[in-house]
Amino acid sequence: MASKENDDFDLGKPERLFNLTCTLLYATEGLTKNQILQTVRGYDNEYKEGGNNSTLERKFERDKSSLREIGIRIESEIPKHEDENNQVTTYRIKRESFSWPTSVKLTPRQLALLNLAAEAWAGGSLSTDASRGITKLRALGVVGQSSDIIGIAPKIHTFEPSFKDIDFAISESQVISFDYRNPKTGDIQTRTLQPWLMRQIAGAWLVLGFDEAKQEARNFMLRRIVSKVGLVTEGREVRTFEMPDQSIIDAAVKDLDDHAKSQIAVLKVTQGSEAWFRYELDLVPNKKDNKLQLNYHDLYVLAEQLREYADQIEVVEPKELATLVELGFRKVADLHA
Repeated sequence: MASKENDDFDLGKPERLFNLTCTLLYATEGLTKNQILQTVRGYDNEYKEGGNNSTLERKFERDKSSLREIGIRIESEIPKHEDENNQVTTYRIKRESFSWPTSVKLTPRQLALLNLAAEAWAGGSLSTDASRGITKLRALGVVGQSSDIIGIAPKIHTFEPSFKDIDFAISESQVISFDYRNPKTGDIQTRTLQPWLMRQIAGAWLVLGFDEAKQEARNFMLRRIVSKVGLVTEGREVRTFEMPDQSIIDAAVKDLDDHAKSQIAVLKVTQGSEAWFRYELDLVPNKKDNKLQLNYHDLYVLAEQLREYADQIEVVEPKELATLVELGFRKVADLHA
């Protein structure tokens, strides 16, 4: 039997604490313990409707203590008309208390790293978990004043395996090599790259750098790297490179952004569905139709993302995207036939 200490540090705790924080920030009027246990990812899978949830309630109490220890204040309140009935105590996190300390100053390097971390959290898989929890709250009639919290939920455990190695190589200006799968042909080739920076576009991580074989700036999607990222050596020394002038990097980034701006997908989204809230269409003023326009960098990655919403989204254009989504569903069906 696991000890209390082991339970406190189980593998799911960081994700659970983040989901709890997102939910309590979102529900500005507060949530009861029962509503939290039913909706927050990390509790809901253990919750027993009408059953004994004392073990789960103790986990929640320990999580509240953990958040307090790192400076996140959870406020509790018993509605005045309920006297001292603590079963209807509501919990919330005031947004004004959840802000960056004004006394903290950051160097440009530190700020860049924080921006990178923020992008990683915004584009990860926990955003799906938090979004589903918030969708449940909507179904219960517990709706916050805004839904801008949806976009910050992370999915830390889905970091690409090559992320850390590439990030280190960038910081040390080291040349790397890896096997890369072509999205159209499926062919795998070894690429040698002088990595400049990583960017996240539409939930997908890319590394931008100088491709030594092509002798030009190229982008590579991390999820298509099918081998461990290795360091290129000369003799016993790891080969390094000189970072180009910032204007060259900026020009390559602009090309990437211009490419994404030129790629437009039109989707039809089912109103009130998880996808509807995921893309925050409920916040669009005077939204009279259920169509959504998206800019994208990679058609194949977008197709993978859209399959998550199954029958909630219909691809209007481009037709190639609709075909890719359908082919993906067929492959899944064939595997389970």
